[in-house]
Amino acid sequence: MTPVVLRTPRLVLDQPGERDVETVFEYCQDPVLQQYTTVPVPYRREDAATFLLELAPRWWEEGTEQTWAIRLADVPDARLLGVIGLRSYGEVGYWMGAQHRGHGYLGEAFEVVIDHWFRAGNERMTWSCLVGNVASARAARRAGFHFTRTGPATVADRDGSHPDSWHGELFAGEPREPQPGWPAEVGG
Repeated sequence: MTPVVLRTPRLVLDQPGERDVETVFEYCQDPVLQQYTTVPVPYRREDAATFLLELAPRWWEEGTEQTWAIRLADVPDARLLGVIGLRSYGEVGYWMGAQHRGHGYLGEAFEVVIDHWFRAGNERMTWSCLVGNVASARAARRAGFHFTRTGPATVADRDGSHPDSWHGELFAGEPREPQPGWPAEVGG
């Protein structure tokens, strides 16, 4: 699959690469990011290089995952703010650097990735996060996802387990507004 660049009024979603190694290494030291994602712990520069220079390009090439760096659109050589990925079966995942949370960047990036997925003729997108990752769940809720269940994670955690996770789905043509039925701490 050929990498695709996506744009919003404030953001450009492009392919992460070598220039992002130090930034990803820095962001992945965040205890919250480590708690709620499958990144290795401890996270080393070599892990960032492997992710950015080997895994993400291979996933694009194989068509198994589209992985984008989220950047400001109006800043030359903009620093990576976060990452959003879309697996070939329609599951979306994302994370933001701690200092970039709360500015609406993730929601804006999420919307353009949803549009990209459904414009390609797909009918359903899924999402999941570890139970307790309220920020991720709120982003999915704001994007219009329906909460479907609490159950084992679809992606193995770093120890190979499948811990309890919140799951949601969104269908093509559905309204992009918060849906009822989410866990109370998420706002449902």
